[in-house]
Amino acid sequence: MESLTLRASTAASPLQRRRLLPGRQRATYVRATASAGEPDLSVRVNGLQMPNPFVIGSGPPGTNYTVMKRAFDEGWGAVIAKTVSLDAEKVINVTPRYAKLRAEPNGAAMGRIIGWQNIELISDRPLETMLNEFKQLKKEYPDRILIGSIMEEYNKAAWHELIERVEESGVDALEINFSCPHGMPERKMGAAVGQDCDLLEEVCGWINEKATVPVWAKMTPNITDITQPARISLKSGCEGVSAINTIMSVMGINLKTLRPEPCVEGYSTPGGYSARAVHPIALAKVMQIARMMKEEFADGQSLSAIGGVETGNDAAEFILLGADTVQVNY
Repeated sequence: MESLTLRASTAASPLQRRRLLPGRQRATYVRATASAGEPDLSVRVNGLQMPNPFVIGSGPPGTNYTVMKRAFDEGWGAVIAKTVSLDAEKVINVTPRYAKLRAEPNGAAMGRIIGWQNIELISDRPLETMLNEFKQLKKEYPDRILIGSIMEEYNKAAWHELIERVEESGVDALEINFSCPHGMPERKMGAAVGQDCDLLEEVCGWINEKATVPVWAKMTPNITDITQPARISLKSGCEGVSAINTIMSVMGINLKTLRPEPCVEGYSTPGGYSARAVHPIALAKVMQIARMMKEEFADGQSLSAIGGVETGNDAAEFILLGADTVQVNY
């Protein structure tokens, strides 16, 4: 039977050519005959050769060596590690930090979970620990794709140091977290950058000045027009964009305790909403970005789709809308 495989485009913008590594192009679909009667799901995106387009997204499934190793053993196309920064001591992850929405909150079985809210920050593990685990993973799986997710304060020197240290661990690409809705915005981190196109353009410039591996910019949906930051990221030299990160939300108020959920010693904060309930919103945002990229970019930039993927059909919807890879992170 025939299946879809990928062939890399050779076009590249002046900025990309300046720091172009072999194969750093987006993949384009062509027809090919699969071997042994099985569909060939392998993809080549920005020079990254993957056995399939299904990626473990940055989050709990990329917290440490053990879970990332399991993902490779289970056959995932790539793994994006949980977001790291230079100073893990500034990160304080509280407990509890998750809340859930059920389809039938008053049902006898309490209903199926269709939505998750989290107030979890980036990795609170020491950077050196994470980097050592990246090195170990690349030593054991040299042909598998490991992507480092990074986020730093509004400081060019700090961004450059973080990029250098993460690249030295052997990662194949970088995903830049411009999108965490509660990712320490007071430090100009996460969505605080992704929602400010002027700031985004400046920080993207710093990143692409230093990076020597493909760079994906992760987009926040908490903005009126998601194509604006996506366009800025690509024009500033990023090889791809990922979308969407979680949606700002308040899961609910417990009417027995009169406290918000999740509740930490009587307090809470708006957090990131994910899971099945956000899938239609993610489809719309991905479609908007894909359309913009098709109309405005011919240099081979890629699109990685995220949002409420639970089945192969969910992933196929994203691919049909123009995504090159699909991420799952819950």
